[in-house]
Amino acid sequence: MKEENGAYVMAVDMSHRLGWIDDSIVERVNNILKRAKLPTTPPESMTVSMFKSIMAVDKKVADGLLRLILLKGPLGNCVFTGDYDREALDATLRAFSKS
Repeated sequence: MKEENGAYVMAVDMSHRLGWIDDSIVERVNNILKRAKLPTTPPESMTVSMFKSIMAVDKKVADGLLRLILLKGPLGNCVFTGDYDREALDATLRAFSKS
């Protein structure tokens, strides 16, 4: 569970980059996780390459396509999709990794 919390923040970040949620949702999720004393960042040693290796074997990969759970609209609404901007994913991974 601990490792997944960093993933939640990353999903929020990517949802924001895609324009699916606004700043208030990002702030609200971050505040909720911090108040619950849950991590809001992945381990400092993570690199983009490490993220991609882990994601490649995730249970949400089917037929070679990574599907993500992202927020869309008001807090509580989410989508399970393989239809997302790959550049937004790369930007999010870079924002949360050391290189």
